[in-house]
Amino acid sequence: MEQNTRQRLIDATYEEVYSHGYQGAALANILSNAGVHKGSMYHFFPNKKEMALCAIKEKIAERFGTRYLAIARGDGDYLKHFFEGLRDLNQRDFRRGCPVANIVQEMSNIDEDFNTAMKEIYAKFRQSVKIIFDKAVSVRELQPCDTTKLALFTTSALEGAILAAKASGDSQDYLDCVECLIGYIESFRKK
Repeated sequence: MEQNTRQRLIDATYEEVYSHGYQGAALANILSNAGVHKGSMYHFFPNKKEMALCAIKEKIAERFGTRYLAIARGDGDYLKHFFEGLRDLNQRDFRRGCPVANIVQEMSNIDEDFNTAMKEIYAKFRQSVKIIFDKAVSVRELQPCDTTKLALFTTSALEGAILAAKASGDSQDYLDCVECLIGYIESFRKK
């Protein structure tokens, strides 16, 4: 029961922060959506900020683990699976954008704890993509290349593609960017 209460708080906090930003997130909404009282929150977290940081870290780690690390743990066709994931519009929310980028833009200049957490999350994101590229090189899906730079370029392009779709309200902008990105990655294929 206790773990279930904590998870409901994490889920509700993540959704509230994702939808309204950290500063716009209402503790009353979080507690109501989690179906708990403030005392239950204090049992797990000392304050809203710590609960938000924990929710962001856990939920983003879960997303990256499902989305990227699962590909790296596979036994081949790394690029095929990666590209399929990039093209899957159901994995993204273009109305709200990227939850990490939103927090970076809102909080990184005003709170060092958020800044540190977001840097760690972005580093893990790039590392996850780099691992996929390293695996692709190891099985000769890609020719040897600087996978660190390729992962940096890829994650930056993906963030820009999500922002473009959020700004325009048109998911086709995302898909067009992704197709260009895939074309670039394909240029590193073994010939």
